[in-house]
Amino acid sequence: MKLYKSCNTLPIRKFHKIFETNDYRNLVIGFDEENDEFELTEEQIIEFDDIFETIYYEYSELSENHKLRSILKKRYLINDWTFLYTMITSIINMYIDLGNIESLLMINELEESKYSIDIDKPLEPQIKLLIKKMKALKNKIKIYKIKLSESNDVNKKQTKIDLDRDALYLEKNLELKRNVDPNTTPVAPWIKMIQMSKQKAKDYGKNSNNNARS
Repeated sequence: MKLYKSCNTLPIRKFHKIFETNDYRNLVIGFDEENDEFELTEEQIIEFDDIFETIYYEYSELSENHKLRSILKKRYLINDWTFLYTMITSIINMYIDLGNIESLLMINELEESKYSIDIDKPLEPQIKLLIKKMKALKNKIKIYKIKLSESNDVNKKQTKIDLDRDALYLEKNLELKRNVDPNTTPVAPWIKMIQMSKQKAKDYGKNSNNNARS
């Protein structure tokens, strides 16, 4: 199974399809949603989510979209905090169930200064403090997930575009001698053409103002 893995290969229409629907099958080269009935496994969804996150970050860099970067930062934080929460609560539960003091040392291996334990000191108050911190971290994750969902909803509304209309505009504005097909044009060159078109319109506006003044 061959995949699109960067903005240099993923067509702009498939990028927006994934962005709007989270259908990661669009990362599979040759996938046709009207004729292809295959489904992704849970492992593939996780793998493809990581791939699209990389593409999404690349897109935010190419388009200089600071709002997208903010959304990505929230996602990274949520992933990191979720990992910490899962690991630490599992270690604490292991200690409570089995009484294995040595297992608590795995918390220190996470190398998070806020979440550490000293087995040479009384354990009960330290465990209680960690449990309290985990409850706070769980609430923090919940709050950030809500913020992330809201940011995604707003961003999706703001980025809803008519790719076919934009393709015709690019052909005309940039005076291209070829058709721009959103189904085959990769994300990177699409963004480049959008930027060139904006710059041309900006330059045209400056020239018009200068001519009006003279």
